[in-house]
Amino acid sequence: MRAVLRLDRRVTYAEYLATEHQSPVRHEYLDGVVVAMAGGSDEHNALMMQLAVLCANRCEPGCRVFPADQRFWIPATGRGRYSDGSIICGAPRHPPHDGQATTNPVVVFEVLSPSTEGDDEGDKRIDFQSLDALEAYVVLAQDDRRVRVYRRAAPSRWLETPDVWTDGDRFELPRLRAPLLVADIYDGIIDQAGQSLLR
Repeated sequence: MRAVLRLDRRVTYAEYLATEHQSPVRHEYLDGVVVAMAGGSDEHNALMMQLAVLCANRCEPGCRVFPADQRFWIPATGRGRYSDGSIICGAPRHPPHDGQATTNPVVVFEVLSPSTEGDDEGDKRIDFQSLDALEAYVVLAQDDRRVRVYRRAAPSRWLETPDVWTDGDRFELPRLRAPLLVADIYDGIIDQAGQSLLR
């Protein structure tokens, strides 16, 4: 369950930043409400790390994989968001009011968990899809060897239905020089029955 910091009033983004810079816990800024980001499970963290390594080894020159600590500013909704990982090509672009948030991820990764699944596939996905640079929004299951990839079809249009890739499939992502195998992401972490190999 995600924790919401209860305040007497909604806070401004500047007030959020003042506390976020000093906080050991990451928070998202959603419509004036500050929401703590839950720590990931062993499986969640291992999947994201394995995926990050696979992507880093395939990135085109000038593109880099960024970890979960990278904050994003969503101009369309005025929200401060975090993802589980991302690919940014070229120099990160920052809004004038937040020199640590970026606005130009090419790919965003989310590993689903029971506490965040609704947001990851709902408002958070819509927020990230509003960013002009984003080309793919990638969602990994933790209870199955399954990857969903939402893709941009045109500058102002996203495909409604994601591509779904399962064990045995390989798929391509923008700015990667070689495809990814679903099995390579999940091997050693989640078995073919969807059970954790870390417990």
